[in-house]
Amino acid sequence: MTLKKIGALLLLLVFAAAGAAGAQDTDRLLDQRTANLWFEGEALGDLIIGARAQFAFIYVDGKLVDAAWSDPMAPEWLKNNTSFYGSKETRKKAMFIIRVRTVRNLTLDHSMISIGSHVLTPADVLTNRHFVPVGELPPDLTAEFAVAVPAAAVKGKTVRFAVGDYATELELPKR
Repeated sequence: MTLKKIGALLLLLVFAAAGAAGAQDTDRLLDQRTANLWFEGEALGDLIIGARAQFAFIYVDGKLVDAAWSDPMAPEWLKNNTSFYGSKETRKKAMFIIRVRTVRNLTLDHSMISIGSHVLTPADVLTNRHFVPVGELPPDLTAEFAVAVPAAAVKGKTVRFAVGDYATELELPKR
C-alpha cells in the first residue's frame, strides 16, 4: 500500500469512529430528555396492555440541538423539529417535541395535552399545521411535532406531562 492509501484509510476510520461516538451521545441525550406515556394503557409487568397510543415528550435544549445537528446518524425527525430552537417563537419558552405512535384508532386534540401547568393550544405548535397529527388518527401512525410553552409553566426540576387522564414526569437536566 502506498502512503496515500494508508492515510486515506486512517482518515476514514477516524471519521467512522467520530460518527459512532456522536450517535451514542445523541442517543444518551435523547434518553435523558424523554418521558414516555402510554395513553389508555395498563402496565402488566414490562407489558402495556390496551394502549391506544404512546406519547414521547422530548425536552429540547442547546445540548440536544448541537448533538443532533453534529451527528450524521441523527434521525431526520429530530433535526427537523430541533430547527425551531433559538427562533423568536421559542424565546422565553420551553421547547418540546411530542412523538405520537398510535396502536389503535385515536382522536387527538391539542387541549388533551398538557405540559407542566400549560394546556396545549394550536398557537403553541411550531411545526407546520399540515403535519401535526390531530383529529381521527389511524392505527400504526408515527408522527412528531414541536411545541413551545411558557417557561413559567415548567418551573422546577421536574415537569409533568399529561394526555387526558394519563400522566408522567420527567426530571429536567440542569438549565
